Amino acid sequence: MKELNKKAILKDLKENDIDIRIFSSIDSTNNECKRQCFDKKYLLITAEEQTKGRGRSGKNWISQKLGNVYMSFAFNNNLKNSPISLITGVIVHSILTKITQSKGFGLKWPNDILLKNKKIGGILVENEIQGNKIKTIIGIGINFNLEEKESWWGDLSEFSKIIERNNLINGITKNLIDYIENENLHWIDSWHYACSHLNKKVKVNSGSKTICEGIFIGINDDGSMNIKLDDKIENFKFGEVSIKGIY
Repeated sequence: MKELNKKAILKDLKENDIDIRIFSSIDSTNNECKRQCFDKKYLLITAEEQTKGRGRSGKNWISQKLGNVYMSFAFNNNLKNSPISLITGVIVHSILTKITQSKGFGLKWPNDILLKNKKIGGILVENEIQGNKIKTIIGIGINFNLEEKESWWGDLSEFSKIIERNNLINGITKNLIDYIENENLHWIDSWHYACSHLNKKVKVNSGSKTICEGIFIGINDDGSMNIKLDDKIENFKFGEVSIKGIY
C-alpha cells in the first residue's frame, strides 16, 4: 500500500487553491479541519490513522492504520440548497464504479457507501461558524482493509490491485471542487440509480426506536427521503432517522 503523497493527491489540481496536510496519526480529520484556519479556498486533511474517528450520531468509526482513507475537505461556504452529504456519496460511488468497473457499489440513505450491501464507507458533514463565515467540513472514511468486521462491514480488499488511495482522494477532491464551483452535477437521478434500497421495504429508526416500516420511494432535492406507508407518504429529513433492513 503506497503512503499518502501530497504530489499525487494534488495531481492536476490548482495547488494555490488547496491547503493540504497529511498526518500519520490524528484524533479526527474533521476535528483538525475545525481547528485550522486557512487562507486558500479549500483545506484537505488526510491521515493514516484516527484515534477518535466518528460517524453519524456520534458513533465510533474504526480508524486503524491499515491503509484506509480518512479524509476531510473544508471550505468557507454554506451550500444551503445542496445536501452535500448525498452529493458526496454520488461522487464517491461514481469514482469507485469507474475505477473498478464493478456494479456492486451502492448508497444507503443518507451517508453510507456500500459494496455488495456491506458498509465500506461513510460521510460526515459538519458546519463550523467562525466569525461571519460558515466552514463546511466533509469527512469521508473508506475501508480498504479491516482486521475485524461486523456482519454489516466490508472493505475494498478485493480491489487492492486496482484502487490506489492517492488517486481516489485526488478524484474525490476534484469532483467536490467541480460541484462547489459549478453545481453542474445531476445528482438526484444519480443517487437514485446508486441507491441499494430504492423501492424496497425498510425500517425507519430514530435512535433505538422504530418509527415505521414502509417502502423507500426516493429522495427530494433537499435530501430528505420519502417512505410509502399503507395509505400515505411520509417525509423524513436529515438527522431524524436511519434505515435498517438492507445489510
